[in-house]
Amino acid sequence: MTTPLIFPASVFQAAFGKESEYGSGTGTTILGVLGVQMSVEDFKLDNRFDALYTLGAREAQLFYSQGIEITASVKYTMATDNKNWLDLILYKQGSTTISWTIPSRAGVLPSTYMNLQDQNGYFYTASGFVAKSAKFTFEEGKTCDVTLDMQGKYVTYAASSTAPQTFTGGLTYPIQFTTWANVQVTYNGKYGSTTFGVQPIKTLSLTIDNDPEFFYGLGSIDYTAYTPKKLTVSGDLEILHDSNLIEHMLTTSSTQSSTNTYDLTLTIGSDYGSPYIIKIEGMYWSDGSMTFTPVDPVVDKFSFKARTIQVTT
Repeated sequence: MTTPLIFPASVFQAAFGKESEYGSGTGTTILGVLGVQMSVEDFKLDNRFDALYTLGAREAQLFYSQGIEITASVKYTMATDNKNWLDLILYKQGSTTISWTIPSRAGVLPSTYMNLQDQNGYFYTASGFVAKSAKFTFEEGKTCDVTLDMQGKYVTYAASSTAPQTFTGGLTYPIQFTTWANVQVTYNGKYGSTTFGVQPIKTLSLTIDNDPEFFYGLGSIDYTAYTPKKLTVSGDLEILHDSNLIEHMLTTSSTQSSTNTYDLTLTIGSDYGSPYIIKIEGMYWSDGSMTFTPVDPVVDKFSFKARTIQVTT
C-alpha cells in the first residue's frame, strides 16, 4: 500500500496584488500578505454544468458549462504595518493624508489577483477577485479580525517554479497585530445636546457589503465585467446594560424619518504603528434585546445599520 502524501498548510504561501485590468492576473501594485496569520479558506472552484435531456430518456443526454465560479474567504488579524487591503473594499484617496471611503461613482472598486504557491513550488493564479464583503470582528480577549469574502473570474495553474511578481524578492509578513485592548469606541448620539461614553463593550462586529453583480455578456464563458450596486453597512453590538442606548434606540424608532441617526468611531491601534480610525456615519439601531439571568450582569444586544463609512490612519 502506498503511503499517502499529507501536505500541511505550512508548505503553501499566498499573496495578493491589484490588477491593472479586470481578470488580467497581473498588476504593479503589490498588496502582499494582507494581515497577521492570514488564511485562505473555502477556496472553491465551481464548474457550473447543467444537463440537457431529451424525450424518451430519464438520463441526461449532454452537459454544457455555464462558466466557472471561484470563491474564497480570506481571514486575518488586522495589522498596522499593512493597510493596503482596504483598497479592495473602499476607495483610496489622498497622498499625504490617506483615507478610504465610498467612491463617488459606482464602478470604482478594484479587482485583485491571488498567487498561491503549492507543495511543489508551483503557482496558482486566481484572477479577477473582487471583495464582495468585509466583516470586522472585535471581541474582548481576542485579536481584531477581518474576513473578506471574494469572488473571482478564473484560475490558472503554472507547473513552473518561476515566481510571480507578488513573490519576487520574498514575502513580507505583517507583524504589527491588533487586539481588543487597542480598540477605543466613541459614540456621538446627536440626541438633543446629549453625548456620552458607552458602557464596556463585549463584542462588536461590522460588515461592509458592496453587493457586486457580475456579467458574462454574449460570446464569453468567463465574467467580462462587474459593478458594485447598493452599499450596506451593518453590525452587531453586545454591551453591558446601557440605558442611554435603549433610549436612543427608542428615539430612532419613534419616527419614520432618518434624522435621529448617530455616529460611531472606532480607533484600532497597536503597540507599533499608526491606528485605524473607522467612522460609521448615519447610524441607527435596527433592533435590540436584553437578557436578565439571576446573579449575572445584564447584557444588551443591538443591531445597527449605517449610511456610510470612512477609514483614516
